[in-house]
Amino acid sequence: MRRIICGGMLAGMFLSGVIAGDLPVPGQSDLPGSEITRSEVYVGGALWGLINGGADIYYEYGFDRMAIQEISWEGEEFRLELYRMDRPQSAFGIYSISRHGCEEGGVVVAGDCLNRYQYQFYSGNYYLSLINYSGSPRARELSLEIGRIVASRTGGGQFVLPQFFQQEWFIGFIDEIKVINGMLGLQNTLPSLAPVFEGLDDYAVYYLEMKADDEKAEIILVRTCPAWDDEITGAIATRLGEGGVAAGSGKNQILVIRSASRGALYEELVRLIPDEAVRY
Repeated sequence: MRRIICGGMLAGMFLSGVIAGDLPVPGQSDLPGSEITRSEVYVGGALWGLINGGADIYYEYGFDRMAIQEISWEGEEFRLELYRMDRPQSAFGIYSISRHGCEEGGVVVAGDCLNRYQYQFYSGNYYLSLINYSGSPRARELSLEIGRIVASRTGGGQFVLPQFFQQEWFIGFIDEIKVINGMLGLQNTLPSLAPVFEGLDDYAVYYLEMKADDEKAEIILVRTCPAWDDEITGAIATRLGEGGVAAGSGKNQILVIRSASRGALYEELVRLIPDEAVRY
């Protein structure tokens, strides 16, 4: 299985089995009156033994190790899963395709998602999923307290998105961007795009769907490393650009804006394409 790695080495060793680890999970002394009934760390191939087929996508993104805890605290039950990925992009990517049903965001860290039964965040190389089983207001409060303890030990920091998404226009939409690192991620998250990338490696897809009034527009930004040759790049840009416009920005980046209605939102987004970009 190949992934886009530009800029860093793959961290961690692919071992198997359950071992003690150095992940920043809480201890009982952090949670007065609690009982941690399960605390395990899974490294490398051991994750397949825990979640079977569900592990594949973590490996596609760059899995290093994962801690699982079951916590009883003040009559509430929690399941904590903390994944250490090989780099911040991988943590953001897993968070981006896992977040759902968010009722609040930016509660503990800038990139988090809180609903009645689950709290999720990404911070540095880490992705946290914390489930409570009652959905009570107190369970929600305790979830945030656990989240604060873990966040304080992750080193913080957010993944820096490509420059196009750093424009002021996208403030407020950052947590809606999905980062997909391979075919499995595409099949699970954006199946309509999967056939376009069949047989290709070494890419990351950034996807954002925006809505305004009755209009919907999609932004698809593809980064490759190493850069694909001109023929492949042109073919992918042409296929993705159906129903919109595709542009090449640098040797390893394709930017696509598309919309069925091509209304005001679409026109505004097209104007954000850099002047120096090559149109397909």
